[in-house]
Amino acid sequence: MNKAIEIALHELYRRQIVSREQLLVEMLRVKMTHRMLAEKGKHAHDPEIIFQTMKKETEATLGFFPADRHDFYAFFVALEPIELISFAKAIYQNDRMGTVISPHYVTNYIKEKVKALDPHSVLIPEAEKHLGGLKPIIDACAPRPVTLTTQHKQFYPLLKFVFQDHDHVEVVFESIYAACLGTRTYAYIFALPNFGTKPEESGTSFMTKDSDGIAMENLLTHLDDQGTLDVIVPAKITFATRGFEELRAFIANNYHINQIFLLPEGTFRPATSIRTYFFSITGRSRWFAEIQIGTLHLEKEQLMPKGVKSITRQHFLSQEDWRIELLLAKDHVYIQQFVDSPHKKVKLKEVAEVFRGKSILKKDTTIGRIGILNLSNIGHDGIDYAEMDTIEEEERKIKRYELAEGDVVLSCRGTAIKTAVFHKQDKVIIASANVIVIRPKEGMLGAYLKIFLDSPIGMAIIQSFQRGTVIMNINHLDIMEMDIPLFPLEKQQELVDRHTHAWRQYKQKVSEAEQNWNRVKDELNHAFM
Repeated sequence: MNKAIEIALHELYRRQIVSREQLLVEMLRVKMTHRMLAEKGKHAHDPEIIFQTMKKETEATLGFFPADRHDFYAFFVALEPIELISFAKAIYQNDRMGTVISPHYVTNYIKEKVKALDPHSVLIPEAEKHLGGLKPIIDACAPRPVTLTTQHKQFYPLLKFVFQDHDHVEVVFESIYAACLGTRTYAYIFALPNFGTKPEESGTSFMTKDSDGIAMENLLTHLDDQGTLDVIVPAKITFATRGFEELRAFIANNYHINQIFLLPEGTFRPATSIRTYFFSITGRSRWFAEIQIGTLHLEKEQLMPKGVKSITRQHFLSQEDWRIELLLAKDHVYIQQFVDSPHKKVKLKEVAEVFRGKSILKKDTTIGRIGILNLSNIGHDGIDYAEMDTIEEEERKIKRYELAEGDVVLSCRGTAIKTAVFHKQDKVIIASANVIVIRPKEGMLGAYLKIFLDSPIGMAIIQSFQRGTVIMNINHLDIMEMDIPLFPLEKQQELVDRHTHAWRQYKQKVSEAEQNWNRVKDELNHAFM
């Protein structure tokens, strides 16, 4: 943040104007006042003229000014030299409360896309999310009409003010999480919807309850038959259930997917670290026999497609969902062989109960009778039962989280995928919230499940459900949809026995090698004495 903005914010903070909404309104008030003074040729250094102009020209739009002449003049002097969009970016760009702002390399990618497509009309919903790069996109569209939307009262007058001299730009005050824009259609739409929030009931029925799914469905209805929708969405769009499978089917049956690219890690930090995808979907009349999948890499502040694969539309839509990680994985051949194999497969939820552990704060741990299984207790050799945190709690309150013999535990947070099979101990042990518990039903062995989860195929499938980037974030409801090969119990036991025998042999050989190495080191050391 530059010095001028810091000084201006100090002036506002001193007068109890602290929320981002208030800060933005007062900045806009100053800019509107300055513009009106310039148009009327009035003196911009007379505090009384400045104050009266502000009262007359801004209060109908921005509301009553909450201070006196002296305060507004101080605001005017501090804020007038600062560029409006730079100020707005400064107060929102480090937001950790969920306000997602697109970085310049994303808006530049869109600008180049607009130039290439040369659409006859453009819609950019929630335009405030792209403030830093919005003007170059709009300039690239001129003179073709551009519609900007916002659902925030403070941004509506701001966008109208910023683009009041652009005759081809219209600003609309509407939400994309409800019926909007009437019957209008557009040749190009670029959207960055809110991730995973639950909008208020709008009276319109949508396939999903989440903001990202609602926006995607809603905006597709405003795409003309030859148009393109570019939308950035979280990973769950590609695999989640609870209405998202219906949305995927709706898109597959009525539109054409052109591209799905994975965006660089951390694109929208600090607001969110979840994994995001760039979807390019075209209208009913634009047919693509192949779909491009790959990743977008950041090189010299430009997004560049890398590792792009073209797959037939038929092959892509034959997949159960749209997890492109499975199609891009280095073990893709094996994964495809698994998918195509004649072995019976079932959803994990059909052969196991799946639940997440209990949220327990470190400060709540104490010397108690109930052990807590944390990620740190899961190692390469299994579970360390000796070094567990404990709590003291009534057993009835933690019963639903209690681990049972043969449960498989899977890390859902952290930086690495960990699995283990739980064995009953002489005290009650519960799983922490960083652990997913998979409790096999009759006909399924926990040890067999672990072997599959630890396999390259199993690991690739787990990673394809990953919602986070560096820090893992796996939802137990997603894992329930994982395909598991179902063998008879005898076959499962045979595989477990082979695994157990081979593992013991491996450990024995490693132990013997370590002992031999330590003996040789000692002998060499004594040779110098």
